[in-house]
Amino acid sequence: MRSARTAAWGAVAALLLASTAAEAAEAPLPVRIRVLQGSRQGTPGVPPGLEDLRGQLSSTAYLRWEQAGEVQASMLPRKPVSVALPGGESVTVTLVESRSGAATFEVSAPASRTQSRVTVAPGKRIVQQVTAERGGSAWFVTIRAGG
Repeated sequence: MRSARTAAWGAVAALLLASTAAEAAEAPLPVRIRVLQGSRQGTPGVPPGLEDLRGQLSSTAYLRWEQAGEVQASMLPRKPVSVALPGGESVTVTLVESRSGAATFEVSAPASRTQSRVTVAPGKRIVQQVTAERGGSAWFVTIRAGG
C-alpha cells in the first residue's frame, strides 16, 4: 500500500512540474522593436535616442540614422506583431522560440519579399534591414528581447 501512495504522489509531483514548465515556456517575453532609417547621404550621425546602438550602426555602410517608430510588446511564441513602416509598408515580427539563453524571432517584410530568422541574447539587440535601399536609404528594425 505504501508504494502505491508513493507512486501516486510521484505522479502528482511530475504533473505539477510539467504544468509549471509549460506555463514558463508560454510566459510573455517583453520585446522592444524600433524602426530606423539609415541613409548613405548627409552628415554622419546617430541621434541621442539611438546612442545604445552606436556600435552596431557605425559598422554598417549607412552614415546617418533616424528613429521613425517604436513598438513595445509582450510576445508569445507564434503570435506575430505587425510593425508599420513609413510609406505604408509593414514588417511582421514573430517570436519563434524563447529560452533562458536567447530568443529567436522571424522577421518578415512581404513588400520586400524578405524573411529572416534572428537570435537575440537577453538584454542584447539586433539590427535587421527590412527594405531594399531606395535613393540612398533603407529601413531597419532593431529587436531587443527582455525589455
